[in-house]
Amino acid sequence: MNGRKALYFILAVSLFVLIVVFAVYVVFMRFEPVTEIQRMLRAMSRVETVRERSAFSWTQGDGKDRTTVSTYLVGQIDLSDLPAIQQATKFRTFQINRSKTYGDLSGELKTIDGTTYLATGPKEEWISFADGELAKYGDVMPGVRLPAMTEEAILRLHDLLSAADVFMVRYDDVTEIVEKRATRVIEARFEPDAIRAFLGDVIRARENREPTDAERIIVEARAKKLEQLKIRLWIGIDDHLLYRFQAAGVVDGKTSVDILVNLFDYDAPFGIENPNPKKTVTFSSIYRAMTGSLESSVDMLVGSGSSTGSTDATRLPVETTTKADDADGDGLSAIVEAFYMTNPNVADTDGDGKSDGEEVLSGKNPSGTGSLFGFGLGQ
Repeated sequence: MNGRKALYFILAVSLFVLIVVFAVYVVFMRFEPVTEIQRMLRAMSRVETVRERSAFSWTQGDGKDRTTVSTYLVGQIDLSDLPAIQQATKFRTFQINRSKTYGDLSGELKTIDGTTYLATGPKEEWISFADGELAKYGDVMPGVRLPAMTEEAILRLHDLLSAADVFMVRYDDVTEIVEKRATRVIEARFEPDAIRAFLGDVIRARENREPTDAERIIVEARAKKLEQLKIRLWIGIDDHLLYRFQAAGVVDGKTSVDILVNLFDYDAPFGIENPNPKKTVTFSSIYRAMTGSLESSVDMLVGSGSSTGSTDATRLPVETTTKADDADGDGLSAIVEAFYMTNPNVADTDGDGKSDGEEVLSGKNPSGTGSLFGFGLGQ
């Protein structure tokens, strides 16, 4: 009998230990979205190459001045030799407004061995930009600016982002297959104090100095805008890599922003062809011919966005179409309907009572619900 009691006691103690161990595992080893964000940042910092398909849109202004600019991009980026990033990206940008006149711009942007090349139109005539010159190019269309950043700044920002903790996150047990990978869908917003500190660190990283009082005011304004963005991240369950990123929101009470980025083919072989030198002209020669000089200019990430090179003479050629090619009278020409994947013969593709043109000019999805790329912000 005593032996049986001893056996029961041992079994009871063992069961208690197992329960405690399981409870500890549940409490300390459960999935934490903040921890997963940190894992994702670490995993992304080790990436060497990646392909991307992206869509960006912003709508601003009121009444007759209301304008929507949308850009689609597809390309590959080589991060294996930081800070010397190399990339090849094809793009197409549309700008529409209530005047029923549309700007249509497409081309390709390459960065090879520190030189950036830009080509538009079917003739593949390239403009080459030396380090620091791309920022002088200015707006290629009103509200459309080419990206520019020094190699040193890229390296510093890469290190900064790999350890950044600027999100308030949550996870509602939602999973989804993206690019043939099982991913967790994580909701996030920028943490107000953290994003202010982060934007200040961006200036320190790029300029190796403390922000000025004027820059601190700009940081505060930008931080308030970023706080309005709703963010979703699709993170691989097995590899912790980011496969999709979406952000959308209304900033300043009148400017709607919609961003969609798909990432795939991580660490695939990278190949890029140099532009034909016979069809390449240097930006410095163009600028000198137009202005007689070439002043230095570095466009701040959180700066005003001004540039001495944004004159009509230095902008890219922009093709325009008019309402004459608008069969359904919804305010979008056939070529713009194809761009937004709406029905060119039906004024209200999704049947919600608003024309496709009005929805696009309001930053809404003309083919369904949510913002322009269907992020799900609702009405």
